[in-house]
Amino acid sequence: MPSRYNPAGHRSTLRVLSIFEALSATKSGLTMAEICRIVGAPKSSLFSILHTMADSDYVSYDETSGRYSIGLKTYLLGKAFDRESGGLSSFETAMRKVVASCGETCQLGVLDHGRVLYISRVDSPQHIRLSSEIGKTLPAHCTAIGKAILSRWDEESVRSLLPFPFEKTTEHAVKHIDDLMRQLEEVRRCGFAYDHQEMAEGVECIAVPIEKGGRLYGLSVSVPAYRFDTEVQNGVEHALSDARDQLERVS
Repeated sequence: MPSRYNPAGHRSTLRVLSIFEALSATKSGLTMAEICRIVGAPKSSLFSILHTMADSDYVSYDETSGRYSIGLKTYLLGKAFDRESGGLSSFETAMRKVVASCGETCQLGVLDHGRVLYISRVDSPQHIRLSSEIGKTLPAHCTAIGKAILSRWDEESVRSLLPFPFEKTTEHAVKHIDDLMRQLEEVRRCGFAYDHQEMAEGVECIAVPIEKGGRLYGLSVSVPAYRFDTEVQNGVEHALSDARDQLERVS
């Protein structure tokens, strides 16, 4: 997972950010060797950085396993963001209503350097369900959330943001930028973005763009393809539309 930050920035700062990014993408932690490989820096450059981060509790170090993970202070910073913005708590309330309404998994994402970063999820109560990993990023061009957010951008901005040729995910994924532009125009017309098994085989996804607090979000519902029919689609669209109206109405 190479760093997505501008290489022209301050090197040590970029390495700290890359370490946080790497640790946030794993549940079991990372060894020093794994962090060096992911960040693309030698042990001699990262040892003092990680030692300082661990001493100050921004990173946790398990002496038994030799693995680093997100520390308590980093966790508290994340909670402070949620508390100060009030945004995620209101989103999660709306997301729980979506799940209660349609019975499928609801996800929230933002754009991060041309990819969709998943920042919240409320799981379906059903035994067979779909869930994304919080903190994971996926290509914007083939995800419903990505298309929903991009539909609020002008064409020039979209073309300059997305890497081309597109990353190939499944055979159903959009392959050309002109085709994506036509899809975005349809999102603007109907209000919904669709991922018809573009990101993963057997997964259908619908999303809406939401502007709140001066930032664009995408709110989506994922459904296993085998139970995705017109009735389910209509129910999902109705739940997402209600959530969008509620969230954009409340500042």
